[in-house]
Amino acid sequence: MGFNRWVKTWMAEYVSVEEIYWSVQGDRIDPEKLPARALDEPPSTATTLAVIADYNQTPEQELTPQLDARVRPTRRHPHSRSSHSLLRRAAPVRVADMWLRPRTEILSPDVRWWEFNDDVKHSIMAAGFGVLNLAYVGAALLALASKPSRRSLGVRRSGLRWPGLLIGFVLLRSAFLLTLENPEPRYTLECYPAVIVFAAAYLAQATKRERHAGSTSQIPIPVAKLPNMEDSEK
Repeated sequence: MGFNRWVKTWMAEYVSVEEIYWSVQGDRIDPEKLPARALDEPPSTATTLAVIADYNQTPEQELTPQLDARVRPTRRHPHSRSSHSLLRRAAPVRVADMWLRPRTEILSPDVRWWEFNDDVKHSIMAAGFGVLNLAYVGAALLALASKPSRRSLGVRRSGLRWPGLLIGFVLLRSAFLLTLENPEPRYTLECYPAVIVFAAAYLAQATKRERHAGSTSQIPIPVAKLPNMEDSEK
């Protein structure tokens, strides 16, 4: 589909999924909500806006094959014959947005939570869940960056046995997400059992190191034995 190829060259955050991607078909598209990177040089911009206007005027907002054929991928360079360079830049940003964004799609906060134009309680909720998500991911990365254990051959940096299986699954899942045009955070939920395991391993290691440091700091101080007063009187 021409529409899918078009959004894949510029869509990099979930807000565009709700405002643009999910509007087709059945809802009107608001051109004012298109980010600047979705538009090319003036001639291509006029063509894109004309397609959107024609789509909004169709009965029940239907993307007909004729309209879909008029949609062209975004090209940031006028002399470029393809949009592969922009696509390669947009794909990693989409995956990062899926991993790090607050999960407003299943909560009440506004999708544009960073503008803080929603109810104060909802804005604080979105920011809080964003920080919590960063804490999970950060703790998992710290577990991978910690010093390797030497207990056995199967124990690696995280202190877990055979962590490569979990790491491989997360990497493969993220590689698959590079191929999608719609960055929805729900696609990373399958990876969070692995993230939680690594985060728990880091917290367990940090707690053990803290206890070990506390036990070594409590060195017993030798106390000199005082002479017995009765023996001194004799």
